[in-house]
Amino acid sequence: MTKRDFFRLIIKLFGLYSGLLAIFTVIPNNITNVLFQFDVTMLLFIIGTTLIVILLFLFLIFKADFVIDKLKLDKGFDDEKIQFENLNTESIVKIAILLIGGFLIIDYLPNFLNYTLQAFRSKVQSSEYSNIPINYFNWIVSGINILLGYILITNYKVISNYLDKK
Repeated sequence: MTKRDFFRLIIKLFGLYSGLLAIFTVIPNNITNVLFQFDVTMLLFIIGTTLIVILLFLFLIFKADFVIDKLKLDKGFDDEKIQFENLNTESIVKIAILLIGGFLIIDYLPNFLNYTLQAFRSKVQSSEYSNIPINYFNWIVSGINILLGYILITNYKVISNYLDKK
């Protein structure tokens, strides 16, 4: 596998990840925001953010070579080929577990902090924030995903040994 092929694969995987985030998080969160706070500016904001995420998905999937050329990702390496002889299944599983744990923390930490801030505001202030309903279910789901990501990162060796049993 060449360096260019490797970076093309990574960019397309991030594009696919962006598309899945759009389908499963951005669009449902935006629908929830429209139901609770219908406003023309809010609707334009939601359409804009959804459009940006979808365009990012399409750009990363179909223009991966353009990204590689502009960022010069395949330049400056000693060899043109990537040697995978030193990687065994255990090390690949360990890397995958670390990546999944990291993505869980990165994806759900902003939501968790946002829900925490909303709950804090609704309890402390008696102004317009007290009327905003707190989504406890999503708050708990975000906390569980952060905890799961932390457990995956801290116990990746044990989990990889369990998954790599023959």
